[in-house]
Formats: sequence, structure tokens, C-alpha cells
Amino acid sequence: MPTFTGLILVSGQDKPGITENLMKTLSEFMITIIDIEQIVIRGRLLLTVLINLDEGHAEAIVEDLNTLQVKLGLDIAVDFAMHKELEQDPDQLKVVIIGNGIKPYALATVAAEIARIGGNIDDIKRTSTSPITAIELSLSLPNDSIKEVQSALAKVAIENKIDLAVELGGRARNLKRLVLLDMDSTLIEQEVIDLIANHAGKTQLVAEITSKAMAGEIDFTQSLITRVETLSGLDESVLKAVRDEITLTNGAKELVETLHKQGHKVGVVSGGFIDVIEPILKQLNIDFYKANKLEIQNGKLTGKIEGKIIDRAEKLVALKEFARNEGVDLQQTVAIGDGANDLDMIQSAGLGIAFNAKPKVSAAAATTLSIVDLSAVLLLMGIRS
Repeated sequence: MPTFTGLILVSGQDKPGITENLMKTLSEFMITIIDIEQIVIRGRLLLTVLINLDEGHAEAIVEDLNTLQVKLGLDIAVDFAMHKELEQDPDQLKVVIIGNGIKPYALATVAAEIARIGGNIDDIKRTSTSPITAIELSLSLPNDSIKEVQSALAKVAIENKIDLAVELGGRARNLKRLVLLDMDSTLIEQEVIDLIANHAGKTQLVAEITSKAMAGEIDFTQSLITRVETLSGLDESVLKAVRDEITLTNGAKELVETLHKQGHKVGVVSGGFIDVIEPILKQLNIDFYKANKLEIQNGKLTGKIEGKIIDRAEKLVALKEFARNEGVDLQQTVAIGDGANDLDMIQSAGLGIAFNAKPKVSAAAATTLSIVDLSAVLLLMGIRS
């Protein structure tokens, strides 16, 4: 049912006591606060308060606010209207744009695409400034699924080199979520098989095959078999030496620790080798992991892989298994990777992120992240570390 409301807009130089004085002035009347929001940029204040009130008190409230604006040296404007309060859509969409510096054209192109597909931007707010800037838009966009909106904005993002994500807002953001990461060139900076190949004297050969496989130019499974064959006869002690050469990607530890603090789960699925990475995953308290197993006999690598190969299809199987084990819907999962063998899980997850990825992978993903800092994933998920 419509009620009589007043929208109060306070602007000017920020200083202590503004909110206190405003609320004391309003407390003299029978008023209920419907909504309130305040921002301060470079010392300038913008405070908005939506109230409902007795229409007969409107003139007196204006007089008191006029007196207050003189006292505080601010501009205070009031707009009265009948207002029908709308229920918040619990599944309102959120668009998060991040970057080391967000340019006006980025917001303009995203806003234009939102308008083209019939959406309306209800709210814009900055959620982070350092070391990465993040701006979050809340959308009203009827009759479109999240996947359709992701697809529409992904095209704009890729064409204009913008990092953005589209997610459900409301309750969905606060539910338990699963984040599944690729290992090589995602959670860690290196490709493990390339490091092993260095010790086998096969550096250039293996690196070339790895690059083509990750770019989707050749079949991943066959390429892995070929690369592992070149390692035949290598002493297993090399695996520990390789482990010591591995470095985590910037922001990886912060991502995992923050997700755990928020009650979320973190998994890793890798086309690399459990023989090398398992101790690292245990140190990070990773909740779920799968990777290939090198065959070792008499202390030497045989050049073969034990069991089923973790390829593109098996990575999607791992995502579904992780979600099933935790009782979480796929819509509440996040998948992150850089290679073509990550695409199935990236495209099936609620939020799939191509991280510092090859062009073919970025073009096929709904969300790209060119900033080589995994903590930026938190901003895309609406989480402040």
C-alpha cells in the first residue's frame, strides 16, 4: 500500500556530527526510516535518507531542515511523494567490474549493454580501492537467466578488455560456496611437467607441447601421454626438487584463507601430478583435490601415468563430485583455470573464470581475469578480505 514519503538529500563538506544532527532533527517527528545510504569522496559527503511520515508534518520538517542546513553549512533538499515499497528481489543480479584503474569507457560500455538487454542499474557502489579497484552494479533485469546476462556482458568485456563477473545477489551470495581451481599456471605460477622436463633435458620439446595443449591446438590427453613418455628413466628424487621450485600465484594464499574464514570450501583439480603437488595442497588445507599419478618403479619414472587421466572431461567430473560431496548446487560453484582443458568446468560452474588465460579460453568463458592476482576472485564473488 502506498505511503507518504520524503527523500532527503544532504551534500557538502564532510565533518563530524552531520548524521547525529540530522537524526536528532528528524526524531522530533513520527518518522520511520525506509532506506539510508552515505558516501564520502575526497571529503565531500552525499547522504540520502528515505523516510515515511505524516503528510501534515511535511512543511514543519522542511523548515527544521532549512535551519539545520544553515547551522551545518550544507545543502539539504527534500522531495515528497507517495511511495509503494517494493520487495527486494532476492536473486537480483550483481555485476562486478575490477581493474588497476577503471576508465569511464568501461562503465559506459557495460551500462550500454545492460540497457540494450532491457536491464536497469538500481545501485552502483565501490567495494574496493586498493590494491585493486572494484565497482559493483545491482541490476533489475526481468525474464533473463544469469547465463544469458553473463554471455551478453562477456562479449562486451572481451572486446573492451574489461574484467567483470555477473553473479546472483541476495541469499545466493551468502550460501556455502565451492571454489575449484586448476593448479598449473593458476594456483601456482609454473607448469609442473615443464619443471620436471628441465631435469630430464627435455625443456624445449615439452614446453612446446604444453603450450599447444593449453591453447587448445592439440588434444590434451595425447599431449600429456607424449610428454610423460619423455620423462622415462628419471629418478623420483627429482620430484621433490621440482616441488621446491614451485611458487604460489600472487594472492593464492589470501584467496584460500579468506574463503575458509567465510565458511566456503576450496578444491584443486589438476592435469599435473599428485606426486609433486600433494604436500603443497595439504599445507594450504585444500579440501578436495584430484591430479594425475606418475608411475614409478624401482625409484624411476616409467614414462607412464597410473589410472584414469585427469583431462578436460574429468575436470568437470571433479567439479560435480566436489559439489555432490558437499551438498552444494552447481550454481553455487566457482571454477578457475587458464587452459583449454579447464573449459568444461569453467562453463558449467555458476561463476567460471578464465584466469590469465589463453585467448581461446578467454573467448569461451563468461568471466575473464587478466589481473594476475587470485585475491581478485574474492571481489568478483562480492567478498572483502
